[in-house]
Amino acid sequence: MKVAVTGAAGHIGAAVCRELISCGHEVAVLVYNDVSALQGLPVTVVKGNVLNKESLKELMGQCDAVIHTAGMIELGYRFIQEVYDINVTGTKNVLETAKESGVKKVVHFSSVHAFSHKPHDIPIDESRPFVTERSVFYDQTKRDGHVLACEAAKEGLDVVIVCPTSAVGPPDHKPSKLGKAVIDIYKGSVPAVVKGGFDFADVRDMAKGAVSALTHGRAGETYILGGRYYTIKEFSDLVLEAKGTKKRLTELPLFVANIGLPFVKSYAYLTKKQPLYDKAYIDILQDGNKQTLSTKAQKELGYSVRELGETLTDTVEWFRTIGKL
Repeated sequence: MKVAVTGAAGHIGAAVCRELISCGHEVAVLVYNDVSALQGLPVTVVKGNVLNKESLKELMGQCDAVIHTAGMIELGYRFIQEVYDINVTGTKNVLETAKESGVKKVVHFSSVHAFSHKPHDIPIDESRPFVTERSVFYDQTKRDGHVLACEAAKEGLDVVIVCPTSAVGPPDHKPSKLGKAVIDIYKGSVPAVVKGGFDFADVRDMAKGAVSALTHGRAGETYILGGRYYTIKEFSDLVLEAKGTKKRLTELPLFVANIGLPFVKSYAYLTKKQPLYDKAYIDILQDGNKQTLSTKAQKELGYSVRELGETLTDTVEWFRTIGKL
């Protein structure tokens, strides 16, 4: 097939492009300005963005399918117009243009964070209710984009929805937020970690799951692409293990992180750097469900995920190769 990819220069998008090429598909990509993640790849480049329907028409004009990975991550509770525009309006534009262009299949990247993680004693699967208006704003926008994709499927468009958990692994050019965390832990810029964790999965495995959804995903269905829950302490230990050092970071209780929040903000303001963490980050750590099920994707898409230790070893080696470490 000839497959269009939105957000192709992003962390997930770049991995999806490489997986498509390795599977023999022809690839057209939508990029805004930064194409470093796509250097050397045999792709057709279309300049534009998901808010420009003309560029979307140019992208999809000769394509059989679309994988929509474009999105903006910004953790916080306040309304941010740009996040809404890209994650919701952009998704609406992609779905409408796909239908108008006669695209046969759309794979839409939602997020596991579109689902409520409570109650914590019940595993998350595709039947979990969506988040409410009290959640992190990013989660609300992914929910709204997810709903748009479901509605498009009901109206006859062949849309499959995939919900990744926390993506980590090479290639990671920008780098991603987790990629930056790996670099900071490796370089000793993180003095300690706080209690809590996330479900982490390798971005390359997520890309395989998404590409498999092109042929095996059922219209209107949602598939969680997750891995396994690890604490931030376990994550940092694996990074330092990959570095080859015996040093390990101390794990602090969350109340200490809450007490330190004003100091973290003040230090970030004075140094003009991004804060190590904020309130939304602490809330997410507290809210995370430790059981995220990818059973449906495993059965229907052949999805599988490698161990986080392998992923982080590969990530460290990749950052070394490109001169980030």
